[in-house]
Amino acid sequence: MSDIREPVPWGKSTTTEAVLEQLAADRLLPMNMSPERLVWIALQQEETELNPPEGYVVSLVRLHERGFSVPVIRFMRALCDYYGAELHNFGPNSISQAAVFVAVCEGYLGIEAHWDLWIHLFRGELFIENVRGQPKRFARAGGLMLHLRPSRKNLYIPNEMTTNNAGWTRGWFHLRNFGNKLPAITNKVHRERPAKWDWGVSPPGHQARLEVLTEALVHLARKGLTAAAIIPNFHQQRVIPLTERSLPIFSLTPGVPASGSRTSMVLLPRGIAA
Repeated sequence: MSDIREPVPWGKSTTTEAVLEQLAADRLLPMNMSPERLVWIALQQEETELNPPEGYVVSLVRLHERGFSVPVIRFMRALCDYYGAELHNFGPNSISQAAVFVAVCEGYLGIEAHWDLWIHLFRGELFIENVRGQPKRFARAGGLMLHLRPSRKNLYIPNEMTTNNAGWTRGWFHLRNFGNKLPAITNKVHRERPAKWDWGVSPPGHQARLEVLTEALVHLARKGLTAAAIIPNFHQQRVIPLTERSLPIFSLTPGVPASGSRTSMVLLPRGIAA
């Protein structure tokens, strides 16, 4: 990859304090309740490079719109560890893939996010920025893409993701790393695709144990379930899949106290959630 240029600097962020306040008002980001322990910090106008305070990482607005928040669940921590990624290495569509998978497991299969099922179905790909008329560059943010394995698309629900993410890398800000559960920020850039990103379930005999789950997924797909339907549904239910919750989705039955599991007790109308 010697012909690929180094990534461009982060540059000035487009995320103002007002943007983050609105994100918090929409319950997609925790509110700043104490000036001594800020959850999020907007960048000053003169800041163009990473220099987060100790105990903070870099996040991006679009990730929080796609099903991510803090503190993170164990599955999100496993993704970071397995793929050797920091939070900014995940693009919006990768966060969507992970959030939908968690929602499918909890809300439709009735289980917690199943790691072997994930790596059986998904693999990591390296994203290289390729803007017409410009040299190819490694990605400063979003260098890890999470894709359904082409040979196993028939074992999962239709999962086409939006490509309308223009300008998302400019929406960065500092986010408190609750419990240090996310990797500390080093400004990591992925410049190669490790072989591990393509590993599946090992030993292969374990794949047979997943058949009951993939058969259930095929049934759900035949019934018309898609990722495009799941995303507005978890927003409507005020559930953020990739954040810690008191109860999994399958336990959020009528009459069960949902504090600590939903970001608001007032559910969104479907038209707004979509």
